[in-house]
Amino acid sequence: MFRSTDFYIDLGTANTLIYARRRGFLLNEPSVVALRQKSAGQPELFALGAPAKKMIGKAPERLSVLRPLREGVISDFDNTARMLHAFLKRIKENVHWFRPRMLISLPCEVTRFERRAVEEVGFELGARTVSLLDEPVAAAVGAGLPVLSNRGQMVVDIGGGTTEIAVISLGGIVTSRAVRVGGDDIDEAIIALMRSKYHFVIGEQTAERIKMAVASAFADEKDQRSIQVGGFDLLRGLPSKRTVDTRGIFPAIDSVVGGFAVTVRKALESCPPEIAADIAESGITLAGGGAMLRGISDRLSHELGVKVQIARDPLMSVAMGGAKALEDDRLFDALERPA
Repeated sequence: MFRSTDFYIDLGTANTLIYARRRGFLLNEPSVVALRQKSAGQPELFALGAPAKKMIGKAPERLSVLRPLREGVISDFDNTARMLHAFLKRIKENVHWFRPRMLISLPCEVTRFERRAVEEVGFELGARTVSLLDEPVAAAVGAGLPVLSNRGQMVVDIGGGTTEIAVISLGGIVTSRAVRVGGDDIDEAIIALMRSKYHFVIGEQTAERIKMAVASAFADEKDQRSIQVGGFDLLRGLPSKRTVDTRGIFPAIDSVVGGFAVTVRKALESCPPEIAADIAESGITLAGGGAMLRGISDRLSHELGVKVQIARDPLMSVAMGGAKALEDDRLFDALERPA
């Protein structure tokens, strides 16, 4: 009997990835939808993924560009389901689809109602069963850490909307902390700083460009970089260009990274002694897109007094961990968490 392909969905604030068992990753797109309001009735789907993201801050009146996931969880159920339906429609031509088993990753400290919402999306998509995987555990697997061993491992997963710190041993979470602060908050802090300090208004995509091109977690970064960006000069009342450098935007970066450090410190303080000894020896692993911020591992190591390393591919750590769990039945059974 031919079995339907099983799927793993990394439902992220920034990006959605879909992996099919024995087929690999079939989709990696921004979690963004653009809706067009018609003269009557419900708005229709106009664009999604990368094309929709390019419309942020540029959409005309009848076009709404939305992120249906906020802070790592579903904030708009209907449009999340609509987005996933459209994404899956793209890949259905290449895979056998009939009531598949579905694995979905999400933050470990979401509420029972938020977990139920994710489960409902899976069944809405036609899944036979829906299993949930805690993102820090997935990140640890994707980073190559021995999550099933009895040695404690600490993972800090800095996503777009949340930062999660989890201590993992024997395939489960011993202790965890989460703050609904992530890479998107750095973008917002840059926007706020540019407006308050320089009287210069920029959009979300421009802030992300600044973060990726020049930002650093250290105030005295030796490699000072700069980038020229466009925006609106409030003092002149005209569109203009401005050069932004590493030192100039550091206060925005510092405010968010400082919050990361405080949360990690609290997680370390709550560790059982034997686990703390393991972490003192093996260190802390950073994953998620936020781990790509220049200097963040050195900054956290300096403030915490513990070795901090970055996963080989931090942006893909959660997705790779979920893919490994889907391919390995023993790992799946050890890690999956009922909805």
